[in-house]
Amino acid sequence: MASPPPPPRLLTPKPDPDAPLPPLPYPDPNLVQSMLFSAQSPQAQPQAPPPHIQPPASASAEAPSGDEKNKKKKKRARASQEMVRITNLSIADHLHYRSLVRRARLTFEALRAIYQRQDLATAGGIRNRFDLRASSKMLSKGLWMHRDIRTVGSIPGLLVGDSFFYRAELCVLGLHTAPQAGIGYIPASIVDQGHPVATSIVSSGGYLDDEDSGDVLVYSGSGGRLRNRLDHSADQTLQRGNLALHYSCHYGIEVRVIRGHACDHSPSSKVYVYDGLYRVVTSTFGPGKSGRDVCKFKLVRIPGQDDLGSKAWHTAAELKDALDSKIRPPKYISLDIAKGKEPFRVPLYNKLDDDRSPLFYDYIACPDFPTTQQLLKRQTQRGCHCAELCGSRCSCERKNRGADGPVYTSDGILLRGRPLVYECGPLCGCPMTCPNRVTQQGMKHRLEVFRSKETGWGVRTLDLIQPGAFICEYAGDVLSLDSHSGDAPLPPMEDGSSIIDPTKFPERWREWGDASVVYPDRVPHFPLFAGARYRLDVSQRRNVACYISHSCSPNVFLQYVIRGNEDESYPHMMVFAMETIPPMRDLSIDYGLD
Repeated sequence: MASPPPPPRLLTPKPDPDAPLPPLPYPDPNLVQSMLFSAQSPQAQPQAPPPHIQPPASASAEAPSGDEKNKKKKKRARASQEMVRITNLSIADHLHYRSLVRRARLTFEALRAIYQRQDLATAGGIRNRFDLRASSKMLSKGLWMHRDIRTVGSIPGLLVGDSFFYRAELCVLGLHTAPQAGIGYIPASIVDQGHPVATSIVSSGGYLDDEDSGDVLVYSGSGGRLRNRLDHSADQTLQRGNLALHYSCHYGIEVRVIRGHACDHSPSSKVYVYDGLYRVVTSTFGPGKSGRDVCKFKLVRIPGQDDLGSKAWHTAAELKDALDSKIRPPKYISLDIAKGKEPFRVPLYNKLDDDRSPLFYDYIACPDFPTTQQLLKRQTQRGCHCAELCGSRCSCERKNRGADGPVYTSDGILLRGRPLVYECGPLCGCPMTCPNRVTQQGMKHRLEVFRSKETGWGVRTLDLIQPGAFICEYAGDVLSLDSHSGDAPLPPMEDGSSIIDPTKFPERWREWGDASVVYPDRVPHFPLFAGARYRLDVSQRRNVACYISHSCSPNVFLQYVIRGNEDESYPHMMVFAMETIPPMRDLSIDYGLD
């Protein structure tokens, strides 16, 4: 009878979990400053740098000579050998970095969409890896964040729970440095001790020996496995990323953990969720479940961080199941403040106090715009004559063509922000399933109104929302600004909480689909738009959109939409996603507040 396999060999003793982390040098101020603004659009005005970072001394100098350029290149190469940990940032610093992350993500998504619309034959073969083309282009333009430094620990501007559809985007943001490998690490040549250290891993549960309970993760090293197989066909070796994870355990270096999940609602069929910092507490090497030698690392989540992003997904799923079963979970005041007027229930949650004020308003799903003379004249004109789904010959669709092609993808994703989006209307011959009727098909994502310490009332999503997806519409009683409309005088504007002025929203739509930082010659020329001629009074009637909170670094934006022959002075105020929004994440929009 064969003897049992020997137990795994412990390479290093378990370090003290409470031991202080080794100090690392803070990045050179000039280096960090150049990195901060590398991802900004040249059209945007750079924000003031954090107080502890000074602008480069050469910012206002004349153009350098060839020798000076070579010196700068050499200096830049030496600086890239630095290993840093960025901590103790102020609130202003966090907002600054968050804005830079948002700008980089917008550029990545704009490029990816551009390449996807181009000839598929030039997009990288059968798989059409538009995401890799986008990241490669950003790398060639110097738009990858934190490219010049090796960051240990948290990446400024990224939050626990942030979600991504493409691994290439992780590299663009500096969250994970390996486009394909599961272990991102700093090579031995950069570490003073002469050993590589791992800084991030992507765990997808693809190995037979993987175990995951959330706060504790047993991660199998890389190698020894055929593609799309769970078991190992060869022994793993303690090299490259595996060796780096071992030394992260030895030195107590924290590791960023990103979990990959299969996702039917993702364009890549996967979603990657950043779950925060972990410490590698044990590193072992020995026979695994398949009989082959396997490197196994036990990682424990560092306490004091926000809840696991992956946990929020499970919480949202359980909540949706309860709502579908008409079971009111604890602290939920109402299962549906919309009273059936939306495609999904809009629950109301409050665990902070006894405030029930959203129940006191009449819910209105969409505004009732006045009948103007211009509208009466246009109603005599029929819309498009499309019998089925509209295409390039649709008269409504052609109104959007002056700004770089169709307005929506076949999946209903807005391709490019613009002053006005023209959709098909009631007098058009196409059915409601027409791809140019996205906002008329109602809400596609489940939202809830909740009580917040920071914003009073807020809105968060229970579903995963794709960038560019339609979310909801602002609704209330329409107050016309037309002096000849015959409406009652407008109420005073002192009460900013009950009046929504469409003209106060900054033009964030310009940022969506904008790739001018890479292709400055592709800036579209939009027709002039005079602006909305109304305000919304939400003091009596309102909808879920009116509870969206303000942020100067928002994740949604306002887009005007006109349907068919509607009066352009009364466009619909539609809300679209500006980035990938994970479940249980607050929605925030820029109201233009000082």
